[in-house]
Amino acid sequence: VLKNIDFKLNIDTAPDAAWLQAATMENLEHQTAMNQITGRNDTQPVGDGENGVAKAEDGYTWTQNDEEIEIVISLKSEDGSSITSTKETKGGGGLKVKFFAKKMNVEFRKKDIVSLSFYASVDPDGCTWTLDSDANGVNLVVTCEKNDGVSWPRVTV
Repeated sequence: VLKNIDFKLNIDTAPDAAWLQAATMENLEHQTAMNQITGRNDTQPVGDGENGVAKAEDGYTWTQNDEEIEIVISLKSEDGSSITSTKETKGGGGLKVKFFAKKMNVEFRKKDIVSLSFYASVDPDGCTWTLDSDANGVNLVVTCEKNDGVSWPRVTV
């Protein structure tokens, strides 16, 4: 039986809404029951950024597990080319990363390069950043501890 219901904005649609917290487990239980009935062994598709598969967004990529989210931002020179050595960042010089419960701001060489309003809250004291270099250049790698301990469907609101 299908039934239409109205959602109350910011109450029923909040990431910590009771029905949303229970939905993943209820869906898995339903899927398991349907697999037993049909004899199939289907699994739910992997969520964005899960199982180590990075999800590409505008200006960054991200991965997640239930406890934390990792955001990777490629650092660019003023002309837009990739920075190829961590020496060019002078140990993070000119790089400012500010963490808040529901957002993160990144400034590099006095320019805002990423500003994210998180899907759900993080623990600002549990957020860190490092610089990493690979064949494509230097990346800022941000790791934040989630407060809710669940998978996010996306990084931003």
